[in-house]
Amino acid sequence: MNLALMYFSTGSCFLLSFLLFFHPLKQNSKANRWLAFFVFLMGSSFLGISFREATGHLILFLNAIQFLMAPSLLLATLYFVNPTKTLTPKDGLHFLPFLFYVFIECFLFSSDGSLIRQKLFSIGYADFLVRDLLPVQLLLYIGLSYLALVRHQKNLRLITASVKEINLDWLRYFLLILALVLIFWLNDALIGMSFMLKVMPIVYAISAFFLAYFSIRQRTIFAFDKKKLQDISELFGTPQNDDSKRSTRLEKNEIAILSEQLDRLMTNEKIFLDNELSLPILAEKLKISIHDASYLINEVTGNNFYNYINSKRVEEAKRLLLSDKSEELNMLGIAFASGFNSKTTFNTAFKKWTGLSPTQYQKQNNQR
Repeated sequence: MNLALMYFSTGSCFLLSFLLFFHPLKQNSKANRWLAFFVFLMGSSFLGISFREATGHLILFLNAIQFLMAPSLLLATLYFVNPTKTLTPKDGLHFLPFLFYVFIECFLFSSDGSLIRQKLFSIGYADFLVRDLLPVQLLLYIGLSYLALVRHQKNLRLITASVKEINLDWLRYFLLILALVLIFWLNDALIGMSFMLKVMPIVYAISAFFLAYFSIRQRTIFAFDKKKLQDISELFGTPQNDDSKRSTRLEKNEIAILSEQLDRLMTNEKIFLDNELSLPILAEKLKISIHDASYLINEVTGNNFYNYINSKRVEEAKRLLLSDKSEELNMLGIAFASGFNSKTTFNTAFKKWTGLSPTQYQKQNNQR
C-alpha cells in the first residue's frame, strides 16, 4: 500500500472538512457542518486503513467513529433538501450501531485485539469481519441519500422554474464517487484482487480531490427568509399527486378571482420574464400564502410551478423566434429575453413543449 497517497487522502479530507465547517460563503450552514463531519470521518477511516494492524486507544477510537459515517452523510443530505430540518428523536436511531459497537467494545469484549477485526461468518474463502459491516452500512445510506435527492428535485419544481443551480446534482456526483470508493473498500475487505489493491490509494486520492471540487462549488438552495422557508417546508410535506390526501385550500369563488389575477400577471405584466421568479415571489404578488399559490396553479393549470412558468416562457420564445427580433438576437439572447437563465434550460424546455429544438422550430415555420 502506498502510505504517502493514503496520508495525502487523509490530509485532503481533514482540510475539506475544515473548509465545509467554516464555509466562507456561509451557504447551507447546517448541512455543510454535517457534511464536514462525514468528510472528517472519511479521513479518519483512511487513517485507520494506514494503521490497520496497529493497536492502542487511538485505533480503537478510529474504529468506533467509523460507524458514524453513514448517518452523518444521510443527515447532511436531509439538511440540504429540507429548509427547516431539525434533529428529532427518530434521527437518533441512526446512531444506535455506533453506540452498540462502543458498548460491546468497552464493556463486553475482552479478547485480545479489537472487536472490529472479529469474524462474523464466512463467504466462500473470505471471512466477513465486523469491520465489513461499515461499507454495507454506508452503501445502504448512500441509497437513502440518493432517494432524498430524487424527492428534492421533484419538490424544487413546486417553487422555482430554474432548478439547474440548486438541484444538488453536485451531491449526486458526490454519492457516485463514494459508491466508487466503496467498490475498492469491499474488494479490500472480501475479494482481494491484487490490481485493485495496488490502485486503491490512487483512487482514494483522486476521490478526495473530486469530493472537494463538487462540494465547494455548491450554491445556496433556499435563499428565503424564515417564514417563507417554513411555508416551503410545509408545501414539500404535502402530497401533491394524491387528491384523497390533498385538502381543499381555496373556495371556488376564491379560485375564480385569483385565477383572473394570475392571468393578468402573466398576460399583461409578463412576470414570467423575470428569470428570478419563484413561487414565494408570485405568492406575494397574489397576496396569498406559498401553499395557496401552489394549490391555485395546480387547480387552474393542472401543472406545477416549474411546468407552468416554463410553458409561458416557451410561448414567448416561439413568438420571438418568428418576429423581427430574431434577426437582432442569437439563441442565447432569445433564451434570456424569454425569461430563461441558461441556454441548456431553454433548449430542454423548448423541446419538451414543442418536440423541436428552437433552431428547428424557427426553420420549419419560416419555410411556410
